[in-house]
Amino acid sequence: MDADDAGGLPPRLLEITTYVLARVARLGRERMRLMMAEHDLGLWHFAVLAALDDSGPVSQRDLGARLRVDPSDLVEVAKRLEGAGLVRRDRDPADRRRYAVGLTAAGRAELDAVTARAAELDAALLAPLAPQDRAALERIVRVLLAHHDPRPDAHPDPHDNARPHPHDDPRPDASPPE
Repeated sequence: MDADDAGGLPPRLLEITTYVLARVARLGRERMRLMMAEHDLGLWHFAVLAALDDSGPVSQRDLGARLRVDPSDLVEVAKRLEGAGLVRRDRDPADRRRYAVGLTAAGRAELDAVTARAAELDAALLAPLAPQDRAALERIVRVLLAHHDPRPDAHPDPHDNARPHPHDDPRPDASPPE
C-alpha cells in the first residue's frame, strides 16, 4: 500500500499526525493485547514486571506512583501476579502496614518471554521502515513522551540513545488495566 493512500483514509485525516499516531498505536496495542492474552497477562502486568526487573523489590505505593497506576488497581494486578507465582508480596520491613513487591525467578522468565515476543511484534509493526527510519521513529516517540510526560523527573536527555528512561510509561494510553 502506498504511504499516501493509507487504506483510503481521507487525506485531511492523514495530514493530522496525532490522528495517524493514534491509529498506529491502536494497531500496536491490539497486537500487544492479543500476545499478552497468550500469556494470560495484560499490559499492566507487563508494566509491573518490567518495573520490578528495573528497580528490584519496591513498595506497592512506590510502584503505583512510578507507573501512575491507581493504588486499588495495582493491588489487583499485584495479587494476580502473585497468584501466578510471578511476584512476591511481603510485608515491608520498614513499615509493616505496607507490602513490598519483588520479581520471582518465574516472573523474570515470563518477563523475558513476553519481552522477546514484544520485540517480534515491534519488528512486524515497523517492518515497512528502513532501519534508520525505525531508529529515528523510536527516538522521536521517546522525545515526545519525555516532553509531554507531566512528571518532572521523566525528562531524560532526548539525544541519549541508550535504554529508555526508567520512568517511561509503557502504556500507549491511560486506559484502565485489562
